[in-house]
Amino acid sequence: MSEKIPTSKDVVAHLNARFAERGLPYRIENVAVLPYMNPMWMANWDVPQLANAPEQDAIEAEIREARWKFPQVMDEF
Repeated sequence: MSEKIPTSKDVVAHLNARFAERGLPYRIENVAVLPYMNPMWMANWDVPQLANAPEQDAIEAEIREARWKFPQVMDEF
C-alpha cells in the first residue's frame, strides 16, 4: 500500500496553524509548487507570499520544519 502524497493544502494548513501557535499575524493562501517532483527529494514548494514579512527568523524556522515534514507535495489549488 502506498502512502498518500501530501498536497499544497496540507502545507498551507500546517503553516497557518504553526503561525497561529507562535502568535504571528500571517496566514498564507497557497504555496508555490514546482510542476514536478524533485528527484533529489528537496522540497518542491516555497512560500513567496511571506518573502518580505518582518519576522523572517520565526517564519523561516516554521518553513524549514515544514519542509522536513512535507518535502514533496502535489499542487491542490
